Amino acid sequence: MVKFIFFDFGGCIDSGGVHTRTLFWNAFLAQKLVREEGRKEFQEAYTKADDQMMKTGIAKKMELRNFNRLNATLIAADLHLASPLTMEAADSVTTIMTKYLEKNALILERLAARMPLGIISNFTGNLEVILNEFDLRKYFHSVTESFYAGASKPDRKIFEAALATQHFLPNECIFIGDNPKNDIYPGLDMGMKCVLIHERGKKQDCGANAYVEDLGELEGLIQSI
Repeated sequence: MVKFIFFDFGGCIDSGGVHTRTLFWNAFLAQKLVREEGRKEFQEAYTKADDQMMKTGIAKKMELRNFNRLNATLIAADLHLASPLTMEAADSVTTIMTKYLEKNALILERLAARMPLGIISNFTGNLEVILNEFDLRKYFHSVTESFYAGASKPDRKIFEAALATQHFLPNECIFIGDNPKNDIYPGLDMGMKCVLIHERGKKQDCGANAYVEDLGELEGLIQSI
């Protein structure tokens, strides 16, 4: 019987199974800041930006809009882009995330009334800031963030740290995430039941116990997993 639910944050709570990296790529592409053939370079720039924020802690106090603007600025600098449209791209990502965070707040409220919830996320030190910004922190028993945990998914150390915040057995816990490599495979290896949230119509079979396109689907299937 499921007694605890862990969530990834990026790509799970703040979007419908679309990774943050992809949201930024789509936004830069829409503003014609990049071309389709430049995706590899963009991916590398995104990784460098994320690494810089993780190593320096420069995003630790940032709410969502400024955080996304910083991310876009770092990406643009690496790609040698100098355009005000970079901020337009960042703000479009914030608009998408805000829509999902507000929508999913209602789902999290209902789930939290049934059982305790937690987060396991690779994040840059400001996850609790964003959760408080959107009045979501109150729904979570624990928030295990890589910046503070000293390990990032798929490293089992971050999962061990998260499991240690509560007293249920791994097989009594569900973990829902959007990334097979970072979320599903290590979660299953830890003994948890795992749910992959994926973009509508883009299911990727990865051995998960269940697949959803919307967090709302969790409410009807939790105890059947």
